[in-house]
Amino acid sequence: MVAARVLCFCYNHHMSKTRHAPELLAPAGDWEALRAAVANGADAVYFGLSNFNARARAANFEPSELPTLMQFLHTRNVRGFVTLNTLIFSDELPAVTEFVKSIAHAGVDAVIVQDLGLVSLIKSIAPTLPVHASTQMTLTEPRGIAFVRNLGVERVVLARELSLSDIQKVTAGTDTPVEVFVHGALCVAYSGQCLTSEALGGRSANRGQCAQACRLPYEMIVDGETRNLGDRAYLLSPQDLAAFDHIKPLIDAGVISFKIEGRLKGGPYVAATTQTYRKAIDSAVSQTDFRLSRQEELDLAQTFSRGLTPGFLEGNNHQKLVRGRFPKSRGIKVGTVTEVSKRGVRVQLAEPNLELLKPGDGVLFDIGTPEAKEPGGRVWSVRRLAGSQTASADLEFADGSLELAAIPVGCELYRTDDPALRKRLEQSYSQDKASRRVPVTARVSGDLGGSMTLSFSDPLGHTATATWPGPLVVATKRPTSAEDIREQLTRLGDTPFELSCVAVNLPPQVLVPRSVLNDLRRQAANELVANREAKQRHPVANPASLEQMRSKVSPFGAREHKPATLTVLVRNLDQLDAALAWVPTESLPRLTAVYCDFEDLRRYKDAVARARTAGIPVGLAPLRVLKPGEDAFQSLVARAEPDIVLVRNLASISYFQQELPNARLVGDFSLNVANELTAGVLIRAGLECLVPSYDLNWDQLASMVRRSCPDWYETVLHQHMPMFHNEYCLYASALSNGKDHTDCGRPCDRHKIDLKDRVGSLFAVVVDAGCRNTVFNSLPQSGAEYVGRMRELGLSRFRVDLLRETPEQVKHLLDRYSRVVAGQDDGRETWRQLRALNQLGVTRGTLNLL
Repeated sequence: MVAARVLCFCYNHHMSKTRHAPELLAPAGDWEALRAAVANGADAVYFGLSNFNARARAANFEPSELPTLMQFLHTRNVRGFVTLNTLIFSDELPAVTEFVKSIAHAGVDAVIVQDLGLVSLIKSIAPTLPVHASTQMTLTEPRGIAFVRNLGVERVVLARELSLSDIQKVTAGTDTPVEVFVHGALCVAYSGQCLTSEALGGRSANRGQCAQACRLPYEMIVDGETRNLGDRAYLLSPQDLAAFDHIKPLIDAGVISFKIEGRLKGGPYVAATTQTYRKAIDSAVSQTDFRLSRQEELDLAQTFSRGLTPGFLEGNNHQKLVRGRFPKSRGIKVGTVTEVSKRGVRVQLAEPNLELLKPGDGVLFDIGTPEAKEPGGRVWSVRRLAGSQTASADLEFADGSLELAAIPVGCELYRTDDPALRKRLEQSYSQDKASRRVPVTARVSGDLGGSMTLSFSDPLGHTATATWPGPLVVATKRPTSAEDIREQLTRLGDTPFELSCVAVNLPPQVLVPRSVLNDLRRQAANELVANREAKQRHPVANPASLEQMRSKVSPFGAREHKPATLTVLVRNLDQLDAALAWVPTESLPRLTAVYCDFEDLRRYKDAVARARTAGIPVGLAPLRVLKPGEDAFQSLVARAEPDIVLVRNLASISYFQQELPNARLVGDFSLNVANELTAGVLIRAGLECLVPSYDLNWDQLASMVRRSCPDWYETVLHQHMPMFHNEYCLYASALSNGKDHTDCGRPCDRHKIDLKDRVGSLFAVVVDAGCRNTVFNSLPQSGAEYVGRMRELGLSRFRVDLLRETPEQVKHLLDRYSRVVAGQDDGRETWRQLRALNQLGVTRGTLNLL
């Protein structure tokens, strides 16, 4: 019997970071961007398939590509998240169910979701498939996060409007992992709360079809007069977010994932941003200094930038967020035109210490006229001027390539394309090299005259074994050393692994042929890959989940047609008094409730007293978005002791259930109820009824109501669609020099702002108590002609929302709509009268979109 020898070698070089390190999450709208993200150090990639994702305009991936795509990512030790971040309509739920099953089978690492009902459906179908709450859920504080955590959400993507201080308060109040955006485009409206594209063109942002109305020019009308804003025209177009300087404090705040926006952008952008934030995160983890050089910062901006800012991370700065000069990326500013000649221009350089212009670069001249065609082209030659007090250069262009006469002296010059930079970034992902490997431990064991076994194991506990039948014999000349074994096992170049430790338990002086070691290595590595892929798939635990969940929300028996009721939402005390004084004619329904949505919540107590005197139940609306530390606003609602609370965010549900246990809770449109599963989630949470999502057309609304209880819904028949809901304040930006509510002087108390678009439509801008702005559609939307069909579905609760109507107009609207809901008007006469009364007309809005 020969004693065995046990030797162990461990290697620390090239070890992968621990699984608990902060995650860098990069976007991928196509295969090029995906490869760019992986090659430049992304820990995870998020992407959409051809349906049900918030970037419908991206190339996206076909569902049939998903297994190949996930295999590509997993063999490179990168996670893959699928975006299902849109609202889901009732008739789409069967297709989404099959979609979820295919996602689970493909081994997707997580799915990013907006729709509350879809969260519950996914966790029923595939319980082990992680669900991340999209920023489209508008999650801004711990109670809202707790609500979705109870549905099965395992990570939340916070709203981009939170400051670092807000984020610290959120993470202190929840143990749910938190993800934040750190780079890319900023929407002017809260994600999940923008109805502009839906209102103006039937292209819902909640369905991935944003028409980017925020990037269009507007005039500002203040108290009925046009305000001269100089060269500012794109009043709702924010500059971009760049938080590379904030990574360390965000990690200290408890953020576990850093997300780059950009599924509509190309490979070079993804490469540049991923490189930058990889360095920033690694420096923060290793506690070394991180700072971009000026050249690196400009290179980052060159790939895509409307101007780089910290967004809201440093708090609100209404003077800085929106520059208003242009709405699109135009690269970097390189100078200002000082002379124009027949062949070119002379430019005073913005960065005299850097060589920012080369022959072949693309440039554009900002002539300062909104929507005008701006001259631009390729630079033919660049000549730096020597001896000038200010660094200047002469640029020449090919004959006839540029209309030089259209270039005014004093305009700014931007470099829109840098072919050399683009080529360098493309080279970073041109070759498929494994940049992230999984460390594996190898164990070799055997006995003389018997077999030999090699096993591999990874840090997550996956194992694989390969055996050579032998026999193992004593070497006659040169025995195999442990170093020989280690050398053969390190040859894992075509696998996603790297050798970490080798434990050798073999008899001394044994001979192991190299060919045997190579064969065992290949077998064990292939088996480990297969085992990891199998474990990454999520079993479908309940294929019949949808049918079972629908059975719990479906009404039983015949639909009871209850008498129709009418409520009204008012925005000031004058409208409230008009509504309370309104007396319907005989046989028409009285108001069953009046909702108050005031800018000054301190007036709520007076409003409740007036409604109680009139004998009409009163509901109060808290803020649509609630940030950490803003419970004082909710307290004003609670202390007024209303009969009803009009709930507009998830965080308010538990608050008012605790503070006003006897109040009725009504869920407003901002909760985004688009299918019966979401309705069921909120009804079970304690809400009495719900306003259906404004994203629904007639067929979609009818489909949802048929599959649930009609008593769950209160339908808004008349409204000016609330299009944008912004943290950014137009009043502070244009009518003050203040950066936020602490120093703006509250011009909103003295003025009214409207935005005027290119065709002359006026959009009212209304401020709430949290200093957030809502921009309302110019045209009122009326569903009067649909009331008959709604009554056939069993719907009985109807609402009229006011905006800036006078008391006389309030009375007229209530007269008209009371006749409609009572069945005395089929809606056509009301429609005609509304068109006659409103100078710009009226629209059937989203209900009419089929």
